[in-house]
Amino acid sequence: MCKVLLRALFPLLLLGGIFAPASAQQVTVSGNIRSSEDGSPLPSAAVMLQDKSKGILTDESGHYSIAVRDTAAVLVFSSVGMEMQTIRVGTRTIIDVLLKLASTDEVVIVGYGTQRKSDLTGAVSSVRGRDITSIPSSSPEQALQGRVSGLQVTSASGAPGSAPVVRIRGVGTLNNSSPIFVVDGVILDDITFLSSSDIESMEVLKDASATAIYGSRGANGVVLITTKRGTNSASGKPALNITADYNVQHLTRKIDLLNGQEFAQVVNEINPGTFNNISKVANTDWQNLVFRKSAPIFSANASLSGASERNSYYFGANYFKQEGIIPQSSYQRVSLKVNNTYEVSQGITVGMNATISPDSKNNEAGVVSTAYRAWPTSVPYQADGTSFAEVLGAGNPIAAMAYNNSRMERMRAVGNIYTDIKILDDFTFRSSYGYDLANTKEKSFTPEYFVSSSQSNPKSSLNTQMAQYKTWLWENTLQYDKTAGKHHFNGLAGYTAQKNRSEYLGASIRDLIGVDPGLWYISTGDYNFLNANNGGETTTLASYLGRVNYGFNNRYLLTASIRRDGSSKFSKNNRWGVFPSVALGWNIANEPFMAKQTTFSTLKLRSSWGIIGNEKIPWSRQYSLIANSQNAVFGSAENLAQGASFGIAGNPNLKWESTRQTDIGLEMSLLNGRLQAEFDFYRRVTNDILVDLLSPGHLGNGAYATGTYNAAQVLNRGLEANISWTDDIGNWHYRVGIVASTIHNEVLKLGADSGSGSFIPSGSLGNGQLVTRTVVGQSVGSFYGYKVLGVFQNAAELAGSAKIAGQGVGDLKYEDLNVDGMIDDKDRTFLGSYIPTAIFGLNAEVSYKQFDLALSFNAQVGNKIYNGKMAVRPDLYNFEGRVRDRWRGEGTSNSQPRATAGGANYEPSEYFLENGSFLRLRSMTFGYNLPTSKLTKQQISLAKVYLRGTNVFTRSAYTGYTPEIGSNDVLASGIDTGVYPLTAIYSVGINLSF
Repeated sequence: MCKVLLRALFPLLLLGGIFAPASAQQVTVSGNIRSSEDGSPLPSAAVMLQDKSKGILTDESGHYSIAVRDTAAVLVFSSVGMEMQTIRVGTRTIIDVLLKLASTDEVVIVGYGTQRKSDLTGAVSSVRGRDITSIPSSSPEQALQGRVSGLQVTSASGAPGSAPVVRIRGVGTLNNSSPIFVVDGVILDDITFLSSSDIESMEVLKDASATAIYGSRGANGVVLITTKRGTNSASGKPALNITADYNVQHLTRKIDLLNGQEFAQVVNEINPGTFNNISKVANTDWQNLVFRKSAPIFSANASLSGASERNSYYFGANYFKQEGIIPQSSYQRVSLKVNNTYEVSQGITVGMNATISPDSKNNEAGVVSTAYRAWPTSVPYQADGTSFAEVLGAGNPIAAMAYNNSRMERMRAVGNIYTDIKILDDFTFRSSYGYDLANTKEKSFTPEYFVSSSQSNPKSSLNTQMAQYKTWLWENTLQYDKTAGKHHFNGLAGYTAQKNRSEYLGASIRDLIGVDPGLWYISTGDYNFLNANNGGETTTLASYLGRVNYGFNNRYLLTASIRRDGSSKFSKNNRWGVFPSVALGWNIANEPFMAKQTTFSTLKLRSSWGIIGNEKIPWSRQYSLIANSQNAVFGSAENLAQGASFGIAGNPNLKWESTRQTDIGLEMSLLNGRLQAEFDFYRRVTNDILVDLLSPGHLGNGAYATGTYNAAQVLNRGLEANISWTDDIGNWHYRVGIVASTIHNEVLKLGADSGSGSFIPSGSLGNGQLVTRTVVGQSVGSFYGYKVLGVFQNAAELAGSAKIAGQGVGDLKYEDLNVDGMIDDKDRTFLGSYIPTAIFGLNAEVSYKQFDLALSFNAQVGNKIYNGKMAVRPDLYNFEGRVRDRWRGEGTSNSQPRATAGGANYEPSEYFLENGSFLRLRSMTFGYNLPTSKLTKQQISLAKVYLRGTNVFTRSAYTGYTPEIGSNDVLASGIDTGVYPLTAIYSVGINLSF
């Protein structure tokens, strides 16, 4: 590892030598620094060279004197509570400066526009572009983890190219609970095509006042993404920025599994005589064989931006490549970004935003669970060292990787073209046409091979699928903005239309004529084994929207919005939904009675209420469908007959889900803006949740016959806090920020029952067991099973206790909840939830002259993880290390049962539940800015080198690879059936600006 980093650092060290300073004559600059408000001197104001190589403080009279290297030097003047000012020395030796009071009134991006922070009535959190690039990941959402209150970002998998699971203010529906992403006005469901280096900022809209303008798509929250634009540089020349980093991934921890001798001993206890000589059995560590010691990530970005009087432009190019910690898993993406605006004439501007992103992914062979289960007494190869050996348990994971050929390729294009027309003095009309186009091709080939009777493929096979996705979004809005004395009005009215169309074509075949990739086509196989499928969907959405913002004397604020959406997913009777919101704000600090106080710079109270919708269900749920491929074998010849049966019960009465949300917030800024704090209480209830329910079996397809109904109600409520402290002490600048939020999730209604009779089982382990249940009074997808009282210690205890048939001494003892003398399904109960009760983040930055250090922590508490990989035992697999403490006789253990390969000990129970709470050092970055005196002659304005660690350490009681176990299925999340490990990443990088 050290050698790799030194090799990567060598060019950067060489760069510092190239830019060695040339001799120059020093110049002394002096002057006075005063406040622009009243002309009073500013003592202890900072005067610093822009490269941070030297700095001083003014005396009590605001006077300073500083020696600079030459006339090209740039001075930075700053004081607490004042706006920073940058001045090039030039030929001057006396520079007097007036500093303005710093404005805490930043501009915030909101739906279809911008607002001053002081005028904002909604709950909106912002993340800066430089923080978004702090995590080496293909998904920009990862950078939001631990930086936004109320936002949970969970890695569903550590596999290259995988997208995280994002939740805003809990789980509000039983369907898709992910937020929407709006990139430069284009509404999307995912942003895997986007490079973090192209992002200027990300705003997270959380309450109804902020999200209701998106109507039917805002119920789960909205993430607004603004990409970078061209601006005028200080020199007036185009700005070129180049960044590159090299990253090395490492497995942070291995699962504690039994070694060969330990496993053989346990197996002999289960099946005596299986191993005759335990001391001579093999001792294979399958995790060492499956996981690489390290795997690289490389990322390079280049951007060119600039602006003239009428034109602005930004061009960005990104290359990202990640090799997986498991061989044959990788991800590669190229992202090309173009943003451009042009003023056609006074008041008329046209522009475009476009991203083209081809990417490809090699899918791993699914060997995580195989390595977990494989017998450590088996070996990967035969004695000849070339052919694969049979591995008892789950098969040979090395062979599985060797015969795996699975690849995905995709081309994605996202963007929009728009026109802004200024009408009179106060109106602006915008027409925007957005698009999202994707073409995906997947191909998986498995050759003919034989490892064992349970691991073989007698005929080569090929599966291929092509998919196409097209969506267009046409939005037309008219905005009015007017200030008249103490009154400020802002109005928005608009109409939007969207159409989504997708189609896929898949086929599979066997017995191909060769193994060369040039022959991996359907036409090269045996048509007797040909299977094909084709499908798709088309949906449309039309919307009318309006919003009014009113402010009086910068003190009293009102925001009201309404959106009417019509979706083709519903029948004509229920096609349209109306989503209103209203919010009030009071800038208390601007009241006359606060004029003499000096504690608060800002103090604002706000509240909002609104209704937001959701329609994320398949388009066909209003129709009854036939289930094909219900085939059966008939006759003595056992011929396969194709069949069809009743499948899904259509419901023409479906209507919109509606989420009613209330938010009360308090914002404050104290001590000249050094202390910033924001608090929110929210309560949101989702009504008429669209749920798939089982239909009666007599309809023809048993438990598989389902229908969708508006049949559930879910509550989420919690508290959020966002607190930060920023200050300067001499040459030191630091900032510390804390975000925290609580989550209470509860099902209020299910079906026609507001009590506890109805339930939705889920959480399949793949062996017939369901370990979650959604029911009134509990969280969505709560874990459901037996409570464990201990271990049966002797025959008398076993005889006198309720038990499951077949249980013996040394087995787990389950609690007889209904006290009927037997253990059955009626004794199962709720054991916990995958939804955390609280999530936290801590972010700290400190800089001294040319050096800076940034730390980011995130944590969550109160959630559980179901160790499903340990619970699934259709065969005799390896065991986790806890089996070392198993029961071996009376009194030896009351927590770990005797060794068994199946049976009652593997029933769903709290034995498999583990604490999912964790604390993680998410990111640590140490940077060095080369002094500008070394860069001027090379026309470089910035040169920074940095070292970074990601997922540096994790404190968690969970025994798996990572406590982050996410899933997009809200009914079955937090279940670990063999997740691809999340790695620690160590990086070295450089950032150059010209």
